[in-house]
Parts: sequence; C-alpha cells; structure tokens
Amino acid sequence: MKSSFKSAGIGFLFAGVALSCGATTLLNFDDLSPGPAGSYAVIKNGYSGLQWSGFGVLDATLLTVPDGYQAGMISTRNVAFNYDQFDRTAVISSGSAFNLDSAYLTAQVVEGMQVEVQGFVGAQLTYDNTYTLSASSSTLVHFNYSGIDQVKFIPVNPITIFVMDNLTVTLVPEPDPSAFLLVGMALSALAMMKKAVKRPESA
Repeated sequence: MKSSFKSAGIGFLFAGVALSCGATTLLNFDDLSPGPAGSYAVIKNGYSGLQWSGFGVLDATLLTVPDGYQAGMISTRNVAFNYDQFDRTAVISSGSAFNLDSAYLTAQVVEGMQVEVQGFVGAQLTYDNTYTLSASSSTLVHFNYSGIDQVKFIPVNPITIFVMDNLTVTLVPEPDPSAFLLVGMALSALAMMKKAVKRPESA
C-alpha cells in the first residue's frame, strides 16, 4: 500500500511540474545575419517566438572603434541594441505570457546612461525599474519579471543607445488540459487509497 501512495504522489508531482514549467531560452543573437561592418539588421517579429520593435543586431567584432558594442559582447559575435534614431524605446512582446529573466546590458558610449525597463500584463504596468550602465563593461541584470506579455526598454536620455547580449527569457506555456486531468486523477487516487486503509471502528 505504501508503494501505491508513493506512485500517486509521484504522479501528482509530475502533474504540478507540467502545469508550471516553461521553456527557458538564451538569446545571444549569434544566429542572426547583420551583414558587413557598418551595417545592422532589424530583429524581426517571430525571432525566438517573440515580437520585436526597435531592436537591431550587429557584428561587434567588425567594428574598429572600441566602444560599448565590443564591451557588451558576451558571446561572439553579435549584440542587440536599440536602433531607432528618433525614439530609442525598444519593445519585446508576446501573445502569451513570458518571464524576462536576465540580460547583459552595456552603455554604447555614454558612461552612466540609464535605461528604464517596464514590464506589462496587458495594459497594466507590473514592473518598473531603472538601471545605470557602463560603457566599458557589461552589467548582468537579473530582471525577474514574471508572467508579463510586454517589456519596454526606455533610455532616460532618448538620444542614448544601450547594448544587450545573452538575454534569457522563459516562455510560459498555456495550461494543458491533460495536466489538469492528471492532477485530478492523482488526487482521486490518493483519496481512495486513504479511505481503503482506514481501519473499521470496533463495535
């Protein structure tokens, strides 16, 4: 009987994992093709299952003048940056929930530049933090923004550029009906086994 309880408990555990786990992805942008030195490519919607606005990617190893692009390169060769010349705000979004876990951020030129990072659930602002960046070394930022569907990177000074590499996000899966069914079956099995092992009351 103890082994039956153990099996049911294991089933319940795996059901809980199935309901809560997502796919964590490291984005180093090295699988993109930004072109020759002096050029960049816009990160297109759908890259790694996300929607992108205002982000470009370039090959930092091709640049001849040392600046934040090289300093911000964690994985060779590419880095992302906020490319828009008029509105430096850059946005990542998704039709379903995701977690913004961490990223390396670097100022492109302006030492001590600040970038405000806002996380949204629908229209509701749920996270809002400002980070100060260096142009000579990258900063690993642990955002820990959970269950958002949009994140905005807003330079406090709109003419400044930040560099980003090794972005980690977790895509939160939609609830699987079969996982809920498994939870229900495990709970029912536990209840039935507990009832079966009860000793009858003495007369």
